[in-house]
Amino acid sequence: MTETTTGGATTPGSEHSGGPPEYVASALKTHRYLRLSLVFAVVALLIGVTIASLAGGYVKGSISYYYWTPARNVFVGVLIAASLAMLVLNGRGGAAAFRLLGWKITLPSPSTLLDLAAVFGPLIAIVPTDMKKIEQGLTTFTCDVGEVECLPKAALPDVQNGVLTYMIIVTVAVVVMWLIRDKKSAREPFARLVPVTALVTAAAMGVLTFWLNGTFPYIRIGDWSISIHYIATFLFFASFAAVVFIRGFRDADPEDQHKATPLQKRWYMWLAGLMALDMAFLVSLSFFAWFGVQDLLPGVPEVLLGEAFGLILFAVFWGIQTNQRWDEVITTVAPGRPAAAQPEAQLTPAGGVTI
Repeated sequence: MTETTTGGATTPGSEHSGGPPEYVASALKTHRYLRLSLVFAVVALLIGVTIASLAGGYVKGSISYYYWTPARNVFVGVLIAASLAMLVLNGRGGAAAFRLLGWKITLPSPSTLLDLAAVFGPLIAIVPTDMKKIEQGLTTFTCDVGEVECLPKAALPDVQNGVLTYMIIVTVAVVVMWLIRDKKSAREPFARLVPVTALVTAAAMGVLTFWLNGTFPYIRIGDWSISIHYIATFLFFASFAAVVFIRGFRDADPEDQHKATPLQKRWYMWLAGLMALDMAFLVSLSFFAWFGVQDLLPGVPEVLLGEAFGLILFAVFWGIQTNQRWDEVITTVAPGRPAAAQPEAQLTPAGGVTI
């Protein structure tokens, strides 16, 4: 029987037979479960959409439109949970450099990009896409007479409540993170990108929702208009797509503590290429819609297929990377002992950890 020192008190611990201390094993399991939760979130969303489609006998034009169907709770819950998991999975940050067609490209690190996705993910759930008059989903929400598409007036209080909550939580989170930051560490590249983006986004949502709300949920300048939901969705997809893209075109990831196998590298390259094609496809659909071409393939839900394909690609990528990082080294110091009294140790499980 081993003993673990916690907060100055000695309490019995469990036997590890040469394995890591219990607190290291717990940290490793927590990291694994967080990573797996993102894969489960994608699967849950696709299952919820499929059930709603089969039960209702319809296929909507995009995943976002399932907000107006019985899949609404799943849709909102998955986006909030996934955003929280992305934010919690904090890596080393900084910049990610790679070469593409001979050019050196520097982007925010995958960890920073996931944090950016976590900023926009909740907005996709809070500010829904507009409802089409001819395609009512939940009977409790309807457009007014004469409206072809709308944000139902009955749904506006729900949206305003969500936006105000988002603004408060984002502001408090940024202030707390600033207060507890490591003031002695050198600032990494792109260190201010996430907090500044979060505060600007929260402020903009406040103005658009409670002040210039005559056109909400759109941003209108003259005859030009764009949906707030669409902007949040695009930035969310672009952020996590860039994570896949960066990993696929780098020989090695500085955040990796176990090198990718040749097979994993090939998977990363294929997934990066497919993700780039999928994002180009979704952007092209928006381009054609700008000029009034709503359906390139009549009767085919192009946006829905593009979104679902992108989510599946990310889930596959994340699953492969989770497998690669399953036994990552945990850098820590023993609890109850000041950091100055014990150098940081690289602790890894001997023979793995049972989960």
